Amino acid sequence: MPQALTQTQTQRMEQQLHLSQQQLQLVKLLEMPIAEFEQQVKKELMDNPALEEGASEERQEAEENVDSIDGIDINDTGDDPYSDSDDTQIASLSAYSDDDLPVYTSNHEAEGRNELPMGDSGSFIEYLESQMMNYDLSEDEVTILKYLIGSLDNRGFIDRSLSTITEELAFKEYLYVTEKEVEKMLHILQNFDPAGIGARSTQECLLLQIDRQLNNDEEPVSELKERVLRLERKIIADHYDLFINRNKERLKNKLGISALQVDALFEDIKKLNVNPGFALSESSSDRAQTQIPDFIVETDPEGNILMKLNSGEVPRLHVSQDYLHQMKTYQANPNKMTRSEKEGLMYTRQKIEAAQMFIESVKQRRRTLYETMKAIIDLQHTFFLTKDEDDKVRLVLEDVAKKSGYDVSTISRVCNSKCALLDGRIYPLSDFFKLTRKNASGEEIDGRLVKEMLKEIVDTEDKSNPYPDDKIVELMKKKGVALARRTIAKYRVELGIPPVGSRRG
Repeated sequence: MPQALTQTQTQRMEQQLHLSQQQLQLVKLLEMPIAEFEQQVKKELMDNPALEEGASEERQEAEENVDSIDGIDINDTGDDPYSDSDDTQIASLSAYSDDDLPVYTSNHEAEGRNELPMGDSGSFIEYLESQMMNYDLSEDEVTILKYLIGSLDNRGFIDRSLSTITEELAFKEYLYVTEKEVEKMLHILQNFDPAGIGARSTQECLLLQIDRQLNNDEEPVSELKERVLRLERKIIADHYDLFINRNKERLKNKLGISALQVDALFEDIKKLNVNPGFALSESSSDRAQTQIPDFIVETDPEGNILMKLNSGEVPRLHVSQDYLHQMKTYQANPNKMTRSEKEGLMYTRQKIEAAQMFIESVKQRRRTLYETMKAIIDLQHTFFLTKDEDDKVRLVLEDVAKKSGYDVSTISRVCNSKCALLDGRIYPLSDFFKLTRKNASGEEIDGRLVKEMLKEIVDTEDKSNPYPDDKIVELMKKKGVALARRTIAKYRVELGIPPVGSRRG
């Protein structure tokens, strides 16, 4: 007997988080170091004619009539807008309002700006080759790996087959190896930073980055994030054609998830870098890489700490007066507008709104970076003065988030790819967080003690048969500290301990 079909109406309440377009834009800007941010501002200026650089006419008139606001020199175009022309101590800067200060200032207008030390330079190839120290390699393996590094294209991809590279090694390097040996070295290269380097296709590049997050022993992801990453991996590994063609409806059916979830997965995948070598090679043909500090911090013998943001080559930004005048003209006679005038009004309005949104995002980025760095300095005040690891207090992202008033994810984005110039030395922001590890009992132990344990193991080893990194992992585990081989290799390099082949006596 056929069953009757009935319709029922149910009411359900659920809470969902939706980021606005401006919030998404801000998230991207926060993740950018100063060099990449400069390029993004230049791109926005080129793409949006309603966004212009330089002070607006009203701003110029105001600055001609007013020398300072609340003691802040607004004509000081080289320094951070939160700091005054006299390098006021950091503790006193938070009293000033952001609305009283310029958004961004041009680097080339500042006096003496060229004297600012901008960090260390080195080639992209040298940067990759330096990571070879993390592995115990034979002479032939070093040759293969160096050849693979030299074979990378501008995207950081290997664009030739392994059989071709094997033939080239025999012809150019007089090294006769198998494709399997070359593939083994390629997998090692794909473990290097940045994630995705050495991929042979965009698909493989995305999978390498997803796998890097899934297998990160140092920063394991939450259960929710792991489920998201495994869904993303399934999309790229098993349904790549559907992903490329943006066939979300079929993906939704294949994965058994909602359309909203598919959209969220697409947005997350879009954040992955499909050109892992581009950021390191775009500056010059020889792939020169310059580490530019996002913050400049100086201390003095009296115990004062002065901090500025590096504005780089980012100019002041404002909305075009011509576009504002044009929109007013369109709106003067709304009932008599032709079709083309209405289209012109919509275009003008969109460009003005986009310019305003970008300027607000730039303001918020600057404010967030400043408050985050100020919180780090406040929490690690003694370490900033002494630079002594013994003075570094236990510090995690949650501490900085609580101090600054921002979310942990925001703090993570700020600290992930930025560095500070502290009294002439470059420090990644991650260096200001005290390294801790958990032993087998779940207790936190100082990272310095872990390094001392590692050094002791190496010092007491049989030099005729030294321990490879895998063996050190086992010995550390017996001492109650579980570490990945990659972490052991990193600590070994930091301690100046050579690989196993160089320690053999």
